[in-house]
Amino acid sequence: MNQSDLPLADRISMGAILVAVGARAMLAFAAIAVFDMDPAIEAASFVGAVPAESVLLDALALGGASWLIVRRVLSPNGVGTFGVLAALLSLAAIALLVMHACGDAEQLWRASTWIAGVALAIAVVSQANVESGVVLRRAAVAALGGFAVVMAVRGLSQMSSEHFAMVRYYEETKSSFLTAHGWLPESSQALAYERRLLQNEATGWFGFSNVFATVAVASAVLMGNMAIGRGSLALRLWLGIAAFFCVALVALSGSKGGVASLTIGLILSVLLRRKVAWSSLLLVALPLIAIGGVIARGLAGSQWAEQSLLFRWYYLVGAAKTFVSDPWTGVGAAGFQRAFLQFRPQECVEEVLSAHGAFADWMIAVGLAGIGLIAVQLLFVWWGRPQLESGTAAPNPRKGVAELSVASVVFATVISIAFEAPAIDSAAVLFWRLGGLALGSATAWVLARIMAQSPEQSQKSIAIGLSAMSAVVLTHGQIDMVFWLPGSAMWGWLTIALAVAWNGRRSARVPRKSEKRFCATIAGLFAAIAVTLVLVVRPALVAQDNIALSAALLINSEAQANSTQRLALARAQAAHSLADAALMWPMRGAYAVCAAQQWLTAASADPSPADAAEWLRAGRASASTVEHLDSAAFSARLVQSTLAIRQAEIAGGEWQSAESAIEAVLALNARHTESWLRLGVVREQMADRVGARAALQGALDADASFALDPLRQFSVERRSAIEGRMRALEALPQGQRSYPAENP
Repeated sequence: MNQSDLPLADRISMGAILVAVGARAMLAFAAIAVFDMDPAIEAASFVGAVPAESVLLDALALGGASWLIVRRVLSPNGVGTFGVLAALLSLAAIALLVMHACGDAEQLWRASTWIAGVALAIAVVSQANVESGVVLRRAAVAALGGFAVVMAVRGLSQMSSEHFAMVRYYEETKSSFLTAHGWLPESSQALAYERRLLQNEATGWFGFSNVFATVAVASAVLMGNMAIGRGSLALRLWLGIAAFFCVALVALSGSKGGVASLTIGLILSVLLRRKVAWSSLLLVALPLIAIGGVIARGLAGSQWAEQSLLFRWYYLVGAAKTFVSDPWTGVGAAGFQRAFLQFRPQECVEEVLSAHGAFADWMIAVGLAGIGLIAVQLLFVWWGRPQLESGTAAPNPRKGVAELSVASVVFATVISIAFEAPAIDSAAVLFWRLGGLALGSATAWVLARIMAQSPEQSQKSIAIGLSAMSAVVLTHGQIDMVFWLPGSAMWGWLTIALAVAWNGRRSARVPRKSEKRFCATIAGLFAAIAVTLVLVVRPALVAQDNIALSAALLINSEAQANSTQRLALARAQAAHSLADAALMWPMRGAYAVCAAQQWLTAASADPSPADAAEWLRAGRASASTVEHLDSAAFSARLVQSTLAIRQAEIAGGEWQSAESAIEAVLALNARHTESWLRLGVVREQMADRVGARAALQGALDADASFALDPLRQFSVERRSAIEGRMRALEALPQGQRSYPAENP
């Protein structure tokens, strides 16, 4: 097969998919560009990517996928059984994700990534055993290895230098950092952050060591299988070192799930190589076994010291209740937390955004349509089992593979470096970034060379490696967020789809015209989504972010004047801008909440009573506009309750409104201890002794439910103060007010 046999457009399309996958895995993401900290202290935009860039990468993958599907539709063999069935099973879920995304920016940018993952998977599986797709399949394999090494270098950088620098910086700026986030030094938020910060572990750009472990271990399984195959000893030695490098980082980070996944990968590699009859069934059974293990751990109770799987059990229970509450349409890609706050088990101490399991996340996000996505993933693992029988030798392209794979690694890494440029403030940091680029590109080239040197042996090694890799990804994906997290979702779909593209049997059946029309429609749908993301969604998101950035800069500039009055006016003006930006399509719940917070801060700066009252009313109105959004419901209600309390303090009454606002928070999260304490204070102001005491008891009961995480519980001193307040209330006659010197 000559390079000229594969059209340039096909190679560009696969390159677009690979660059999108790599760049997503090498970029940190945030839901908003600014206002994650107080702009008076720090007004710089987030260093990384925000939703505007996120949807652009999604559009890149969707565009490449749509072209490859169209190319297969126009070919004699069509998209193939794999692609057609995957598209059919995914269609309902895609439609529901689009439905949830129509009016909520958070739902939109998360859903677009999930849809892009499904789209590229359909495009990749359509290349199954098609001679014209050999270059594309091999380039994808080589690029996956290159991406893994780039991420591993970043992990080494984190563990050897970045971690210590981050801890040192935090210790030097602790006071201003906590102030900017609104945390007290010994609060549960600060203690939890410090606990996380002090863990020296490799997380790459994902922010989660378990997700990094999935990527590193799965990639090591693939490269390890190729290293023990045929080919140049020097090239195979390089792959062996790269695989060991990935595994060592996981081991040093102490990821138990990563070590277990490595064990699974090694066992599968041996079984598949020896053609054990039941190994194919094991591939499909492993994800279900992982879910069964979580269930078994949960049924065993909390008497065991191990908590990781126990927490997964709590997530699974909450997920099941969430599904039962809305089985038809689900809650969307970003709606899990709101539902989980209501349905989580009493023992669960966390307020997570995901069920930490691919199958559970699908069922929650799109209801019964999630069964289709689960079926697709299980079928991919089954279809991706290696076919080691002898047959016609596959063509061995001499050109195109190395160029495409190396270019994909280079472009993806350069995109990552470009986005992080403001944070690359030393030669050492730049050295690590360029080192990852060089080593990742070299690894992609090595993989391409091995495949070209010994096609038959590499075909067997890659067949086994990809099959084991896909099973590892889907199995570990049942206890982590690899298919939920934007940075890893497309990577996960690519790995399991590539196993099908490499190992799937080629069908000689001539496709029906109805099949071709359906696939052409699917390709058109993906293309339409891509165009909409580029021409409509991204400009809207950019406009909102620009307004927010201008507002943050206004606050920051006025903060330099050291005038409390000027700063308060700047905050109020910025809040107006943020509120307007939040109401632009698509609605940005986070910015509406930020607007309310700025109005609250302005009203707390001792302005005139009229200004304070106006700002507080405006803040409550801003938060109420996004209260219906699943992605912002809790934070909107929480800030409304704070505003209501402040309104009552200024107006000398209106405590009933404050009580209602706090009760609305507790209706969503009955274990929010601070809201129970606030409710107690408000009821004291209303001379409701019995109600105030009940609220304080509610705070103690909620606090007791966090026994599995003592850092989230009240200190001994604070609990004693609350109990003392309750005794004092018991001694007061009903109807008599008490004005404590300070809140418990």
